[in-house]
Amino acid sequence: MSTLNFNRVILECDGCKKRHGEPHGHASSREARIAAYVDGWRFPPMLKSNGHYGERTNDVCDDCAPTWVIRRWEAGRNKGRRLFVDEAPRPEEGE
Repeated sequence: MSTLNFNRVILECDGCKKRHGEPHGHASSREARIAAYVDGWRFPPMLKSNGHYGERTNDVCDDCAPTWVIRRWEAGRNKGRRLFVDEAPRPEEGE
């Protein structure tokens, strides 16, 4: 028996929850970030508990970017969520 694993990446703005990449998503997180950046999204760093910038980033859409305030890691981060096959968006007929 073998298992197939298909992953698609959709970004969600940490401010307004707007999504980038719907309905089909992107093949990788790198591809998703590049496409979102081209569309005006930005990825400002979070502050660590010691006040220094960390490696973790926020996903901020083009609407939220002008008024975005740097957030602390402890303030919470959207957790990635895996969709079951019956929850995943389906391509339209003929695509």
